[in-house]
Amino acid sequence: MKIIISELPSSPWWGQGVPAYDDNPAMLAGAIPNQSLVVSERNTLITILKGLGVDIFESPFPRKLNDKYLQHDFIYIRDQFITDQNGNAVILQFRNPQRRVEQQYIVPILETLGLSITYLPEKSGLFAEGGEFYFCKQDNILFSGLSRNSRSGADAVATTLNIGKLILLESNVFHLDAYFSPVLGQDGSICAIICCLAELANHSQTELNNFANKRNIPILDIPIEDGIGTTGHPGSFATNTLPLPGVLVCPSAFSNPHINRKIKDLGIEHIIAPLSQYALSGGAVHCCTNEL
Repeated sequence: MKIIISELPSSPWWGQGVPAYDDNPAMLAGAIPNQSLVVSERNTLITILKGLGVDIFESPFPRKLNDKYLQHDFIYIRDQFITDQNGNAVILQFRNPQRRVEQQYIVPILETLGLSITYLPEKSGLFAEGGEFYFCKQDNILFSGLSRNSRSGADAVATTLNIGKLILLESNVFHLDAYFSPVLGQDGSICAIICCLAELANHSQTELNNFANKRNIPILDIPIEDGIGTTGHPGSFATNTLPLPGVLVCPSAFSNPHINRKIKDLGIEHIIAPLSQYALSGGAVHCCTNEL
């Protein structure tokens, strides 16, 4: 597997303080990340992934973004695009207007890697951001949130990537990866689901439970504190994971020891890669990695 991770900007990341996005209460407005810790945590994550045999491509940070634009999160390279992990990439459409400038800079990077590029249609109300998706290649299943994603955006991505099954999960949380993650078995198929069910609309809870029951997949229900948290009390983002076959890379352990034991009992290697400074801006492992 090959995964892309953005280099850091040459100037301090959020050196003038983390901004506040209206729909992301996890962002600590005005907080300035500890830059040496940002570098250390990022390097630790890369070392862990390389140790798992993952091929890491460190993409250059766009100089023009660094020089001209401050309201961006390009290091969260998950959000600009999604691939079928077979050479095809879809450039997404941000709902968050502050981040739309990022899209034009990811395309030449993906082209240098030889990926075939497809653009979502520019239609009113069509939005899709990568943090709202978890694509499980072995099962050909795409999980999509419905906060910053619109239904039309999720449908367009599923159609473009020839997805076998699209599961839509409605929540008020800005991104799916702030409250949900699949767990992959050794063969790459889904063997469990981690979710803060309290964040889901009732009909989405029902749909997710029905899906899990049909496949005999356990749902590991986590508290809000293991995801986005609450206004004024950001969570650990433990659920913001990178699921790999037989491995789950998380920024922190889950607060309920039963969840951690269950992951181990499933035969999954549960690896902690702390990203405390990334969490100041509302992101973690899933956000800053992307499968190619």
